[in-house]
Amino acid sequence: MRIATLLAGLMALACASPASALAQDKAAPKAGAKADGLGTVLPAGLTASALVALIAPGRDASLATLVGAKAWPHRANTFVAIACFARSKKELESEQKYSKGPSCEKFYQPGQVPEFVDPPVYLGVVQHQAGGAAPTLLASYGKPLDIKTNWDATSLDGPDRDVLTPGGAASGMMPASYRRFDFAPYRIAPADTAIGLRLGWHEGYAGGGAFYEALALFRIDGGKLVNILSEPVSFHSDLAGEWRKDGTREREVSEGTNVLSVLPSSTSGFADLQMRTLKGKWKQVFTWDGRAGRYLPVKAAPAAKSR
Repeated sequence: MRIATLLAGLMALACASPASALAQDKAAPKAGAKADGLGTVLPAGLTASALVALIAPGRDASLATLVGAKAWPHRANTFVAIACFARSKKELESEQKYSKGPSCEKFYQPGQVPEFVDPPVYLGVVQHQAGGAAPTLLASYGKPLDIKTNWDATSLDGPDRDVLTPGGAASGMMPASYRRFDFAPYRIAPADTAIGLRLGWHEGYAGGGAFYEALALFRIDGGKLVNILSEPVSFHSDLAGEWRKDGTREREVSEGTNVLSVLPSSTSGFADLQMRTLKGKWKQVFTWDGRAGRYLPVKAAPAAKSR
């Protein structure tokens, strides 16, 4: 069973049902105004089975819970693709029973250890020209995504880190869900634009819930997709407050949003990045660390000692 909440038995997050990769080969109807952030309505000429073979070689396409691709606006005839899988036919059947559309979320298995299991999720970039030859692989992460996020360098509230992370805050948290592509122009070098992927978490309570989102950035390095940043960007919490005399309860709502911008300054050939809050003065600069091969937060200079 797939439950999008992080706590068993609490308020469930609405999710969408899985379909096998082979089923997604068929043209999907364009349903209403529902967001398709991961491109599950595949572009013309791309099939789920072909994408699985390219970005997740060796995986059983019939166990795919979601296969998606979207045109990347920063390079012609280029598509960012994602594929998520159940680990077994039994797990897939359980998800198909309880969900309503393609989904890419943690599996919840009550009474087992661990209770929440990360699905195998693959990310890649393919090239394809409509009416041309079969798609080809440009770059891929090369293994199931293992991107963790922590809240050490942010002003935003985060989810309960003990729920999904045995190691606590120090080791970071794997996503509870993969939400959508982010193709904003994160131009980190003259010929290098990063690819964004939004990650999500949800906590449910008897009197409300909370949602959290992070942004992961990837760069194409030869034939590899390399994760270079993963930082929180928003949260929204709506909890039940004190009881009123009329029997209703007050609501305790809190939220915050950070935005990432590319600065004109650079470090080691890569543009510096700045995360700042939309409401307030908080900001954090990230610079390229060549040894780590990724962006790291710049530590604030220590305050001058008073004499």
